[in-house]
Amino acid sequence: MSKKILIFHTSVGLGHKTMAENIGWHLARAGFEVRLEDIGKVEEGKFSHTTFVIHQFINKHLPFVWGWIYRWGYLAGMPFRLFIASFNHKQALNLINNFKPDMVISVQTAASGVIAYLKRKKLYTKPFGIGFSDYHLHPFWLYEQADFYLANIEEQKQALVARGFPADKIFVCGMALKPKLEIDPSLVRQKLGISQNEKVVLIGTGSLGIGFKLEDLEKLVNLPNTKIIFACGKNKQLFNSIHSLGYKNVIPLSFYSPMAELYSIADIFVGKPGGLSTAESLQWRLPLLITFTLPGQEEDNVDYLVERKLILLGGKNLFNEVKTELESGEFRKQLQNNQYISAITDRGEVVFGAVKNYL
Repeated sequence: MSKKILIFHTSVGLGHKTMAENIGWHLARAGFEVRLEDIGKVEEGKFSHTTFVIHQFINKHLPFVWGWIYRWGYLAGMPFRLFIASFNHKQALNLINNFKPDMVISVQTAASGVIAYLKRKKLYTKPFGIGFSDYHLHPFWLYEQADFYLANIEEQKQALVARGFPADKIFVCGMALKPKLEIDPSLVRQKLGISQNEKVVLIGTGSLGIGFKLEDLEKLVNLPNTKIIFACGKNKQLFNSIHSLGYKNVIPLSFYSPMAELYSIADIFVGKPGGLSTAESLQWRLPLLITFTLPGQEEDNVDYLVERKLILLGGKNLFNEVKTELESGEFRKQLQNNQYISAITDRGEVVFGAVKNYL
């Protein structure tokens, strides 16, 4: 009988969920029985719903507040994480008792808190691992009850070691992406009504559809012989707003899957520095031009990515910046030989090695 692995995530943004799916894909391929669960749905109730609504509201309307919480405000909540989890763990425990996993992995801190509480109370006693989805380390992600960590980059491992975590319990596995899909770009272009000789600008705003100024779109539509794909994520209002503008060379899309199809035809990706979307674009050696950064984790991501020349930072003249890359393809050429890309993509075998080490 194959070993069972339960992976918890949240759906606050799609990054954590996709990370869980990617890790689960690799483990299922290795022969494990894998089950994915959204902790917000497992522990659905007033508390989890209120937390979700507040988080979404702050990110959309008060990002500077989130930046303060991420930098300093979290310190007030650190001592109470397991106490809070004590009111929000019963359904997760029922799920664990019914599924009887041989291991639980969490890729988001709310779920990690629940499992850490169960471990401390000895209600769950088997291996517990925590995975990350950004290019830095934050103390709020860490729990002493975890048996091992799945780090994205070597710098996270070193930061964990500096905090006293044993090096042999930290596995650097990149973003554990699924293998690059085999896609015929000409068929994707045909499906979306884009001719073979047109340049393609992909605009992404994350699953919340925030951060891009429509006045910049008004300028980008003047790019010659160019189609603009605007991926709006879950933001229906943004989709309707762009659709109503009626630009003939703009293709608004709501949630789109697989995103790899869009990466395969794009010449430049204009978006945010989310951990997963950045790794996915780098897997396709697609230049990512950052125009909006969510205060907190995305600012720290930018520091890591810019230093290693993995992304471009947008300035005051987005039109010229995009136009320059479309004409020269210079940054894309540099990405072909960037040594850091392989370190953060396609490392699923390390996930398997880490899990096998504990089962």
